Amino acid sequence: MISLWWSFALTTIGVTGLVLVYRSQSLVGPLIGLAVQFLWIAYAVATRQWWFLLSAFTYGAANIYGLTKRRNERTEVIE
Repeated sequence: MISLWWSFALTTIGVTGLVLVYRSQSLVGPLIGLAVQFLWIAYAVATRQWWFLLSAFTYGAANIYGLTKRRNERTEVIE
């Protein structure tokens, strides 16, 4: 059985990504947010908590949107 600490660790990583999303315009925050979704998917499968999959895919899509938007904004600034 997976320790409850995994849930706390994944939440801490995700919150760190969110803080970085809102505190800076770098790509680090969305990249952390996207990376932690893969860990949540593994957690969901390992613990058979299938609803975490929906959450991970939704947050992952939001982070991909954020990455795309920031990348486009950087491209516009450079041009």
